[in-house]
Amino acid sequence: MMFLRDSSQPIHKSHLYALGILGYLIALCLCAGCAKREMVKESVPITRWTCDREADEAVKRHDYEEAIRLHQKILETEPDNALALYHVGYAYGQTGDHEREVFFYERAAVLGFTEGNIFFNLGMAYGELNRIDEAIESFKKALTLDPDSADNHFGLALAYQRSMADRPAEQEFLKAIELDPAHIEARLYLSMLYADRGEMQKAAQHLRDILKIDPSNTGVREFLKRIEGE
Repeated sequence: MMFLRDSSQPIHKSHLYALGILGYLIALCLCAGCAKREMVKESVPITRWTCDREADEAVKRHDYEEAIRLHQKILETEPDNALALYHVGYAYGQTGDHEREVFFYERAAVLGFTEGNIFFNLGMAYGELNRIDEAIESFKKALTLDPDSADNHFGLALAYQRSMADRPAEQEFLKAIELDPAHIEARLYLSMLYADRGEMQKAAQHLRDILKIDPSNTGVREFLKRIEGE
């Protein structure tokens, strides 16, 4: 799968095999976590919809099956509770059911829900389903709401990269790095893009920058050795 979410990788797998680093990068991505789906941030006030405490506590303790059950119970009496729709979509995504994840996010969005990270999460879910054009549009919506989010630029870059639009992908990766110089994932996938284009010096520089941030990152260190050996 293309997008970085827990165990998925936002890069053409054929490129990784060509570089001989798939195992290293899978291990790296499993540890990264930048582009995991996120719940509504605590600082975001929800004024139109609420969920009961028990349902939200189930999400917080990662009991996603219980979270789905409790939020579905809310939706039986409040079918237009967009916050509950968003939360149940998030829970389904965490169980790997991306079809249902998208279904509930889309329902929440139709009701006007724009809080938290819904369009970023929706873009990631579309990516899991290889619905790349929809992923691109969703990340663009996320950027309309929060143009200074490094993660939103990163998500759009992943979608562009998957659609073989390398130049726009490069620009979005660079924008993510400009906004957050410590964005390891943006540097990593940009280095892959450069390596795939044969621009090894650029790739190596971003890998070195990652190692300045995270010197213990053995996956990146091995990738750099391979790049320097080209």
